[in-house]
Amino acid sequence: MTGGGDDNAASSRRDGVTARLHAVVPGVFARSYTAKFAVALAVIVVVLAAVGFVSYLQIQERVVSDAATDLETTATHRAGSIEQWRTTTETEAVAIAAAGVYDTGTPADIRQYLATVATAESSQIRSLHYVSTVDDSQTVVASTETNTEGRSPWAVESAWESPVTAAMDGPTDTETVVRSTVYADGDGHSMAFVTPVTDGDGALILVARVPTDQFHDGRDGFETQLLTGDGDPLIDGQDGSPSISQDGLRAATAGRTTTIETGGSVAAYTPVNGTSWVVMTSAERQSLYGTSRLVRWGFLAVVGTAVVSLVVAGYLFGRHTIRPLIQLRDRAQAMERGDLGVDISTARQDEIGRLYAAFGNMRDTLRSQIRQAQAAREEAERSSRELERQNERLDEFASTLSHDLRNPLTVARGHVELLATRLSDPGTDSTDLQSHIEKLEDAHDRIESIIDDVLTLTRKGASVEQTAPVPLEGLVTEAWDNIDNKNASIEIAGSRTIDADRTRLLRALENLFRNALDHVGPEVTVTVGLTDHGFYVADDGPGIPTEAVDDIFEYGHTTSEDGTGLGLSIVKTIAEAHGWRLYIDTTYPDGAMFVFADVFSEDEPDWYGTEFEWGRSEADD
Repeated sequence: MTGGGDDNAASSRRDGVTARLHAVVPGVFARSYTAKFAVALAVIVVVLAAVGFVSYLQIQERVVSDAATDLETTATHRAGSIEQWRTTTETEAVAIAAAGVYDTGTPADIRQYLATVATAESSQIRSLHYVSTVDDSQTVVASTETNTEGRSPWAVESAWESPVTAAMDGPTDTETVVRSTVYADGDGHSMAFVTPVTDGDGALILVARVPTDQFHDGRDGFETQLLTGDGDPLIDGQDGSPSISQDGLRAATAGRTTTIETGGSVAAYTPVNGTSWVVMTSAERQSLYGTSRLVRWGFLAVVGTAVVSLVVAGYLFGRHTIRPLIQLRDRAQAMERGDLGVDISTARQDEIGRLYAAFGNMRDTLRSQIRQAQAAREEAERSSRELERQNERLDEFASTLSHDLRNPLTVARGHVELLATRLSDPGTDSTDLQSHIEKLEDAHDRIESIIDDVLTLTRKGASVEQTAPVPLEGLVTEAWDNIDNKNASIEIAGSRTIDADRTRLLRALENLFRNALDHVGPEVTVTVGLTDHGFYVADDGPGIPTEAVDDIFEYGHTTSEDGTGLGLSIVKTIAEAHGWRLYIDTTYPDGAMFVFADVFSEDEPDWYGTEFEWGRSEADD
């Protein structure tokens, strides 16, 4: 019952939504399949365009991200190359300055040592110079370029003055290396690395080529510049393009790699560790994001092709679908007007053809069903009349059975009473006869009980059409008082108002109470209480065997010698007449429990004991 209610509620909600949609959607769309088909095509085009556009945005974002990552990777790689060159050169300068030749050797020995080292070490070394500071003079004593000997370092190259002065005036730590600025040197650019020698008074000047060739790795469109922390080019000829971003410089000098778009170019700024230098690798925006344009044109081409294809397919499909459907609609309307002879035929063998064939079969089936319905109606009318006659005969049978049985019973009881009176004479030995009389009375009582039960089943088994509010507690008390309850006791664990046929429910309770007394004993305790959806009647007896539960409500089933086998059948019949369910709770551990279910809903208000209850009762009366 609950599932059916949920289905009905869901169906009602769907109908409500459909009604609201019909109220909002223009009537032309509700009545025209062509309009719906056109709208469907438009929706497909819009969805396709939306999906393509979102995909294009994602691809474009990925292209931009990959290009920026590629640019930053290139800048980081080139910054690493510069850092490695600087570190290697400084290490070479410290190692060359650590030799003991400067303290004990002659200028010729030092010159020979420097020439040997310059030949053996990296090809980045352009020249080596030893500057002596004896007698506070700063003169090139030995060099791999003999034309510089006897001259002051700054006379040879003005860029040497600052690092030489810093190295000579600073701490005597031989691990200290002071770099000069980058200066033009022949066909390239050089930088001087100055460090104090380990033994002797002086400093070593190592002139190395700046590896500007590492700024070009064969990648088209990428341009690299080596900048100071202020944004000035370290190498002449690298200024002018592109413009330098101060935000990028600040990020790089702070140790971060970042990408900045400036005008029509994109540049990645990354620091050279151990220096204040910044490597800037840039590319033209149009060249860097060129793949994005290809994706955009591809997206437009796909969407355009899809739109044209959908329009053509829609036209062809609509022409071969909508027109036959319109013809089929006209013929179906003719059938609706009662013309079952309309021609529904087509030469098509596809789905439309099968639809025409289905309508033709439906027309033929409808003809046959109309004929069958007419015959069934006539048969139902005959069956209804026959059923009425049978019901009348059954009622007559019940009345006759009651009359024919009660009359002999009345006569028999009269004779029994007369016989009992005569046997009460002191002179008569009535011991044996008295026992026969008692058995005769018992048989008469049983016959009368059978009559009452048969009448109840035949006349009170129909559905209950009129009910009234009945307080359960009062009805239970009345039923208990109506039976011979002997030494038994009744307990009412809960009560409320129930809509029921009072007379029938009273008979059902009496039968249940008698059943408890017959099967448990005269000292049984009967309990009546409430459940979530009804009420129960339980006893404290041994309970009902599992194998007997399925047969307990069958007609004629009884375990008592005096029982008619109709008592519980009557109870079940009365419950079903009210639309209730009656079952035995096999999980009840303390005896037998009969449960009346579906008597009321869980959220149904209880008017028991309120003014409104009495008002309802008076109104019903």
